[in-house]
Amino acid sequence: MISENLLSIKNLKTHFTVGESVVKAVDGVSFNLEAGKTFAIVGESGSGKSITALSIMGLLPNNLAQTERGEILFDNKNLIDLEENEMRKIRGNRISMIFQEPMTSLNPVYDLSFQISETIILHQKKSKEQARKIAIEMLDLVGIPEPQKRIDSYPHELSGGMRQRAMIAMALSCNPKILIADEPTTALDVTIQAQIIDLMQELQKKLGMSIIFITHDLGVVSEISDHVMVMYLGNVMEIAETSELFNNPLHSYTKSLIDIAPQISDEKREIKVLRGEIPSPTNPPSGCVFRTRCPNPGIGCKGGDIEMGLIEAKPGHWVDRCCYECNQT
Repeated sequence: MISENLLSIKNLKTHFTVGESVVKAVDGVSFNLEAGKTFAIVGESGSGKSITALSIMGLLPNNLAQTERGEILFDNKNLIDLEENEMRKIRGNRISMIFQEPMTSLNPVYDLSFQISETIILHQKKSKEQARKIAIEMLDLVGIPEPQKRIDSYPHELSGGMRQRAMIAMALSCNPKILIADEPTTALDVTIQAQIIDLMQELQKKLGMSIIFITHDLGVVSEISDHVMVMYLGNVMEIAETSELFNNPLHSYTKSLIDIAPQISDEKREIKVLRGEIPSPTNPPSGCVFRTRCPNPGIGCKGGDIEMGLIEAKPGHWVDRCCYECNQT
């Protein structure tokens, strides 16, 4: 059975104006999210992962961010073309998002009952009593004990894991088709991380939703995702099915990320690092954006004769053309 694409991103470009400079935070991103699947976006901080998610949600300030071109196709609509009142009907309803830090995402002056019920009242046209009942059911669904009591708690009265579960409950309260999880386990200890990931997978099966999972943790990606997109400095470096990408990485950046990932099973393995930092987005390198940190840069990496963009090296396995052709020579 062939899965249908629930969301299609085509050549998305989101740029910021900073003084007299233009930051190409997302520079030509394209990918498809299949129904019921998990699509992971990985890369270092500053690679454009979160900006891609915020562009999909339409949450970037219009006075700073400009979507230069591209399409975000959902329900036969290009979300970029929608007016704000139309986008509000989708945001938090059909497409929901879990943000990185639950303590800053939850409003400290309102209890959980108000914050979860607000979305339900807005999108599902329920009364306050009905919305509160649904909110309690959602807290129970995400594994919060004594939800009837916890529903009146304020964010500061909850542990980090509980706050994250509350954020998931809020995001799922309207039964969205797509859940965007932006590093949902970053601020949690490893035990709680595992619980949250297990919870998301369980809820995905139960509710039949698709997930865009943003992270820099390749260990998590290998366990939960169906497809992976690797980003660097606003550009897509590689896209493939998860097993294919880990077993046969084609881009030098992907290979470096896999190579530096901790390996618990090999105690004698030398700890490797990816030297250098992501270049300034206001002054990116010419040609291949990764060439200044690439362990084996080629002559063609500076640009020139090699065309930039993705090439389908194998069926379903896309990689940056410059790096692929450089490695073939």
